[in-house]
Amino acid sequence: MTKAAITLGTIDCWDDAKGFGFIQISGQKQQVFLHISALANKNLRPQAGNRVQFHKIKDKQGKWRAQQAQLLSGGAVKSNRKITSAHNRFNIGLALGFISILSIAYSQQHVPLWLLIYFISVSLVTFIAYGWDKRSARKNRWRVSEFKLHLLSLIGGWPGALLAQQWLRHKSSKGRFKLVLWMSIGVNLALTYLIYWSMQNGAF
Repeated sequence: MTKAAITLGTIDCWDDAKGFGFIQISGQKQQVFLHISALANKNLRPQAGNRVQFHKIKDKQGKWRAQQAQLLSGGAVKSNRKITSAHNRFNIGLALGFISILSIAYSQQHVPLWLLIYFISVSLVTFIAYGWDKRSARKNRWRVSEFKLHLLSLIGGWPGALLAQQWLRHKSSKGRFKLVLWMSIGVNLALTYLIYWSMQNGAF
């Protein structure tokens, strides 16, 4: 990892329960990950809108994170968004609803058991991958690449991805990542419908 000079930024969002957030640097699109352990003064609790100075470094995945961060007195500005502990009910409902529909379809012999087990298994693996990536981010260890997370969603693990985003609060604030995830969900649902249609018409 390479260490940079002192950088100034504003905490754009902060989850105090989880102990992490993101710093926005003026004029830059990419945000910097900030963990509570990176603060020089552990007695201070950051808030969205706080000004902060820090050393900006890249982890093994090439993503920016803050080190030796210090909160600056005053200079608070209004944040663009805030991470909250409230679950996104739509995402959770979609993920659990899809698995429930598959279960009902299996009980009525519309889909085979292997298809239900497949989606549950891949979703579980995806959920664990998100959890591992979040833990690695906190401990500055080897991360799970976004490509692999998206690939897991594409092949059927998207219910686990949606649940992980809401319950683990991981990858839930990055607009581009969420856009690719929803594209993966759309493709996977289309393929699932194609498989179902083929089964109903005797293709399988």
